[in-house]
Amino acid sequence: KKDTQFSSIVEKALEYGKPVRIGVNWGSLDQELLTHLMDENAQAANPVSARAVMHEAIVQSGLLSAERARELGLGADRIIISAKVSQVQDLVSVYTMLADRCDYALHLGLTEAGMGSKGIVASSVAMGILLQDGIGDTIRYSLTPEPGGDRTLEVQAAQELLQTMGIRSFVPIVAACPGCGRTTSTVFQELAKDVQQMVRDRMPEWRQKYPGVETMNLAVMGCIVNGPGESKHADIGISLPGTGETPAAPVFIDGKKAMTLRGANIAAEFKDIVEGYIAQRYGRPA
Repeated sequence: KKDTQFSSIVEKALEYGKPVRIGVNWGSLDQELLTHLMDENAQAANPVSARAVMHEAIVQSGLLSAERARELGLGADRIIISAKVSQVQDLVSVYTMLADRCDYALHLGLTEAGMGSKGIVASSVAMGILLQDGIGDTIRYSLTPEPGGDRTLEVQAAQELLQTMGIRSFVPIVAACPGCGRTTSTVFQELAKDVQQMVRDRMPEWRQKYPGVETMNLAVMGCIVNGPGESKHADIGISLPGTGETPAAPVFIDGKKAMTLRGANIAAEFKDIVEGYIAQRYGRPA
């Protein structure tokens, strides 16, 4: 029955010129294949762990399915293999083995990663290791959403992973200091949040009007110790006053001090400066 269903899917893909993603889930492996490999391992002179046999079974299952798809006429460039495991080291091991044995596109993702920060951290570590080694063609975060929540966090996390690793840019990066004993005010935290939200809200329009804006770096810093230096390294940055510092916020543009903001409207003024900078630097010539 499974062979018939598999063949039907491949035939439809061929009919409509679509690729096929072959997913192998360690929770529903072909038991005949797994038993065969376990028996072979038990009789081997130097048997490996059951976990290693499981990894081999996942890899073989994916490659055998891909081979079957090829026999049905599907081109190698139309096949994507996805190995679904839920532990970081298992994912790294399985995909490293797959990358060594085939040239098919590989879809990365830690299945059943969990909720919130736990799921994001686990997925980021697993996929980050593989991506750094050049393994992986598409990715997905599989996070359990909060009750009533949506899945936008999965997309944001995937984008941020790729951007953090320098693989692809989606939105301007907003660097902000964590705060310390020199930052008793919450002003820099509020401004960092406001700027981050502005970037998210404005990006649909910016993307259309200002090609390349997604590569921009902004900095919102909270004191004079590291603030000016970090701001100079950004395309545009602001260094807000810390404890005991003069209530003034220098703004740096392209590595040079451009102006100093004072008063109660620093946040609004800085956001206006950012908008103007983007229009000037990334706007299309008239």
